[in-house]
Amino acid sequence: MRLVRSTLALALLGSGAAAQATTVVIYVEPMTLDRYVKVMDTPGPDRVLLCMAPPATSGCTDVTAKTKR
Repeated sequence: MRLVRSTLALALLGSGAAAQATTVVIYVEPMTLDRYVKVMDTPGPDRVLLCMAPPATSGCTDVTAKTKR
C-alpha cells in the first residue's frame, strides 16, 4: 500500500503543467471601503493591483510584493 501511495504521489507531481501568471485586481469602494477581487490570467509576471471601484477616476496602485533574491 505504501508503494502505491508513493507511486501516485510521484505521478501527480510529475504531471503538473506550468502555471500561468495572474493579475489580481482588488477594487475598493471609496465610501464604504468594501472590497471585491477580480483575478485575470495575463502574460508576464504575477501582479497585484489596488484600485478604487468604478466610477472613481483615480489610478491603481501596484502592491505586488517585491522579492529579493
